[in-house]
Amino acid sequence: MRSASSSRDISTRNTILLALTLSAALAAAAPSFAQPSLDLRRSDVAMTGVLAFAQRADSAETITPPPPRTESEARRTVNPRKALLLSLLLPGAGETYSGHKGRATGFFVSEGAIWANFAAWEVAGHLRRNNYIEQAQLNAGLGTNSGSDDYWRLVGAYTRSSGSGPDSYEDALRRDARNEFPTDPAAQDAWVAQRLPTGDRAWNWSSAALQESYRATRQNSSRAFSRAKFSFALAILNRIASAIDTQMLHRSDAKDQQSRATDRGELFLLTDMTADGGGR
Repeated sequence: MRSASSSRDISTRNTILLALTLSAALAAAAPSFAQPSLDLRRSDVAMTGVLAFAQRADSAETITPPPPRTESEARRTVNPRKALLLSLLLPGAGETYSGHKGRATGFFVSEGAIWANFAAWEVAGHLRRNNYIEQAQLNAGLGTNSGSDDYWRLVGAYTRSSGSGPDSYEDALRRDARNEFPTDPAAQDAWVAQRLPTGDRAWNWSSAALQESYRATRQNSSRAFSRAKFSFALAILNRIASAIDTQMLHRSDAKDQQSRATDRGELFLLTDMTADGGGR
């Protein structure tokens, strides 16, 4: 709908067009004896001026430069599905794709902190593991640095690997063998021999205090590895948070686009589908 000032401009332009047309007509109707060739040229010039003015008026009325695109309008082509997948791969990538670089920075920083935490606890766990293995070699006579986690647990749980007594691992094995084969001593001996550490895998702690120090160091190592694994849970949560954030930002951008279009008096259709099959 045109405003009152626009209507006044159109009325003024029409008045000027009418005056110029009348001037051209009068010039064409002048007596031929008063320099006919000069009058003809004046009539042609007047008509040419009228036509040029009308063309400029029509051009000014029909051709209007488009308004500059805002940042929100530039995001109309963002595919929220692609933003979601990018956030699941790398938190913050979806926000960057959507044009929200400030929000992306927070997710990038948190992702870096998570993996730095993982690396720190992994290094700490391996250092402490090397430490308690070295303690067992120096103070319990072990000649190996390999073995399962259950083997290193047994090294800390029993004072010696062979012999009799409550602190002997062999004694614990024989009790289990009697439960498995109560009437077959030969089978008991074979069962114990199959599981009893020998050679460089046998141990005998020189003191209870050193054995206790070994157990404490091993617990610290296990705790460090557990904290490193906890980083995986944090990384998953960070990805879920980033994926949700991209969808919330998309909805906010869509509402902002609709609001801007309404303010300009344009017809704006909000849809949930893009040309490539994604949502909007």
